[in-house]
Amino acid sequence: MRTLHRAGLALAILGSAAACGNAGSDLGFNVSATSAVTVGVYLDRDGSRTPTVPLDTLFPNARVALLALGSGDTLRTAVSNLGGLARFDGVPVGQYRVAVVASSIGDTIRVAAIDSAVIRLVAADTNTFVLVRLGYPEVSIRAARLLPPDRRVFIRGVILAGVQSFRDTTSHVSDSSGQIRLTRVTLLGGLLGNNPGDSVSVLGHTSSRAGQPTLDNAGIARFGTRPPPIPLAVSTAVAASASGGLLDAALVQITGGIISDTATIAPDFRITVSDGSGPLQIIIDGNLPIPRSIFTPGFSMIVRGVLVPTGFGGWTLKPRSGSDIVIN
Repeated sequence: MRTLHRAGLALAILGSAAACGNAGSDLGFNVSATSAVTVGVYLDRDGSRTPTVPLDTLFPNARVALLALGSGDTLRTAVSNLGGLARFDGVPVGQYRVAVVASSIGDTIRVAAIDSAVIRLVAADTNTFVLVRLGYPEVSIRAARLLPPDRRVFIRGVILAGVQSFRDTTSHVSDSSGQIRLTRVTLLGGLLGNNPGDSVSVLGHTSSRAGQPTLDNAGIARFGTRPPPIPLAVSTAVAASASGGLLDAALVQITGGIISDTATIAPDFRITVSDGSGPLQIIIDGNLPIPRSIFTPGFSMIVRGVLVPTGFGGWTLKPRSGSDIVIN
């Protein structure tokens, strides 16, 4: 049971008790002490699964239902106001279930969690506060790669390559099901960069670039850090085909690749290497301050990087920094 006192603790987490003007406002529910059930509705925009100021926002116009526990009969309905609150006054003593009418929150948003879906009112209660978290569908990376275009979804995973590594505002992320490239990346929460090993949630639109699935307009929120991911050791031939596309966007390592050719493809630099299994092109992004004179034909190299499709059925390997390259 959540009383007004416990509701106040919830409000402290949300930020402040200031009233908000619209769904784009920062969180700040305002609950007054009357005999009531008050439901606060917010949209989890960063995928953190907890109220986050200022990334998450209050959600108006959600139709909230108070149902009798057991029978499922609807006792009352209320619509959340501009401050994200739906209020039920003078509720009789008893047990109830809180629900949100799906059609009132749009096709792309779902109810992610209700902190007290079942509530029990007793005579001593003055106010019971319930917090509803709305969110976009959360899917695995494998599932995201299979979805039709322009589906807005969350994924959670580990950064393989940070957005600051490449001039085309891309980043790469993986989970236990696979990996995917993020395009037109925006860093949330004041982040200036993202690093390999960051645990993140990503909100984006399913899309494609160069013939492979991506998450476009991807907003990245970091919620933890882990050790840098370990690259998968592959041959140059496997890297050049991304193992038939299975390793698209993956982090890999090539050992013993012999440099056969180099060329400036402004503003980038291209290196062709082979370990005897077949040629692979390595692209040094124009963003990376790596001296190009070190790449001498006939020398061998160990190189780590992510696989990026060419759009013509092949893949290139892009190192993320100078530390990804060792010349022998």
